[in-house]
Amino acid sequence: MSTFNGLEITTASIIAAVASEGAIHPMDTVITRVQSPMYSSVYKHLNGTFNRTLFSGLYQGFGPTFVAGTLSSAAFFTAYEASKVALDNAQSAGYMLGVPRPLIHVASSAVAELLALAFQNPAEVLKQNAQVFQRPLNAQRGPSPTMEMLRQFRKYPSGLWAGYTALVASQLPSMCLTFCLYEMFKENLLERWKTEKGDVRQQLEATVLAAGAAGGCASWFFVPIHVVKTRMRLSVGEQTGSTRSSLKGAPGLPSRVGAFSIARDVLRKEGVAGLFRGSALTCVAAVVGGGLYIGCYEGAKIYLCNYQAL
Repeated sequence: MSTFNGLEITTASIIAAVASEGAIHPMDTVITRVQSPMYSSVYKHLNGTFNRTLFSGLYQGFGPTFVAGTLSSAAFFTAYEASKVALDNAQSAGYMLGVPRPLIHVASSAVAELLALAFQNPAEVLKQNAQVFQRPLNAQRGPSPTMEMLRQFRKYPSGLWAGYTALVASQLPSMCLTFCLYEMFKENLLERWKTEKGDVRQQLEATVLAAGAAGGCASWFFVPIHVVKTRMRLSVGEQTGSTRSSLKGAPGLPSRVGAFSIARDVLRKEGVAGLFRGSALTCVAAVVGGGLYIGCYEGAKIYLCNYQAL
């Protein structure tokens, strides 16, 4: 098994994050707007056709995503590679005999994802509120949506952690399933193609195909949690921009809305279909994003290793 130093892993993970976030952010913006409670009133006409505002400002909120995406990506892959090496060494030493390799991949991705989410949640809250930010028609041009959200959340910084439990509930199982499927798909493809160790091109092709398929399969199961998480974050964003008081009576502080109450509200108003809103685009984004993200990471890692060896 090839070994890579920390600098190569960090650099490759940052390259992967920049490439995938830049390509996927417009789709992610549309998904957020489709899953928001304002979808029917703001982003659709009465006759059911889409309002053009659904596709305007598709890079709103990209700043926080770029900063946190690079940090969380570096944290994830550093922890993932270290965990895999540690568990593989433990298995080779006889401490984990009989443990299936998919479980090692699940454990490694779980450890890595818990670390990465520590960087990701505040940026996701800022990003999703910026994605649905609408400036009043008669208002003068002001700060960017991202800066406006930063200004609002300065009054309530703990709101940046809204939806964290929903984020863990959706991301942790999803990431574990994605990487378990990815490693399995990749190994099967390489065996079927009888790929040699030095055939970098075929290895990357297997990586991209396996990562895209794994991401698409895993994402569909967690769309309802993603919808609830989005509603929780947008709820906090709306309240920080208003003068509402919390239920406890503290002036200016928004009240927290629970995940179960939001899920019940969606079911009551929109039915089961409401919990799966945006599922098709979510799967497409996961296929493209997963293939691009892991493909760029593996490609950059191999290139950096070979470049350093020259």
